[in-house]
Amino acid sequence: MTVSQTRTQITALLTSQPADALAAYFALEHDARRTRLVVKTDGRGRAVAFVAVCQTGIDLFRPLAVMRGDDTGALHAALHESLAPGRQYLFSAPVTLRNDIDQVAYLYGELTNRIYTLARGDFKPIVNILVQTTRSPEGLLRVGIRARDESWAAEAGTTWISSRYGEIYVRVAENLRNRGLGKSVVSALSSQLLDMNRIPLYSVAEDNIPSQRLAQRLGYRDTGAWELSGAMSLR
Repeated sequence: MTVSQTRTQITALLTSQPADALAAYFALEHDARRTRLVVKTDGRGRAVAFVAVCQTGIDLFRPLAVMRGDDTGALHAALHESLAPGRQYLFSAPVTLRNDIDQVAYLYGELTNRIYTLARGDFKPIVNILVQTTRSPEGLLRVGIRARDESWAAEAGTTWISSRYGEIYVRVAENLRNRGLGKSVVSALSSQLLDMNRIPLYSVAEDNIPSQRLAQRLGYRDTGAWELSGAMSLR
């Protein structure tokens, strides 16, 4: 079975909604040469669980695993088949799968994240002439503001860009926080994604109130979707 055919098998387990945006990108659109997809089916050949393991630029040493499954046994089998014993992986999964995953894997540094998205009509942009923009060879976006010593005072970038969404990250130097720099770079990046007809997506830990407020001030809205992320290894 080709990668394209395998990907077609799992489309019924994913939606176009923000809750599935990251998993849909890595399982369906990420470079096939850097993606291993394990699918489990029922007696009728219908996909009931999958795990996609992807080599990404997020972490050069730990692949990213994304997964879905409405059959616990099938999900466990997919995890055992796709993950190497003794190796650690980054992961992203629905919070509803936490107990299922915990039965077969150790979880490290897990976070529960709120998922925000931005509509053009809600956008409240901030203009800062100090923002600089670059684009990676892979097409990922990065904007930043430099400090006087030429280090990055603040930067925002895209972790991935799919045919529908673009996920944003932001970093601000600890000694330069609370000056609006993070808001400026996220605003610039959000504007670029909207111009590309992509929906900006902002995933933030549930206890990171300052980051949530940053997004809200720019017009981002909480979708009500939650994501579990962290690192994992097989038990």
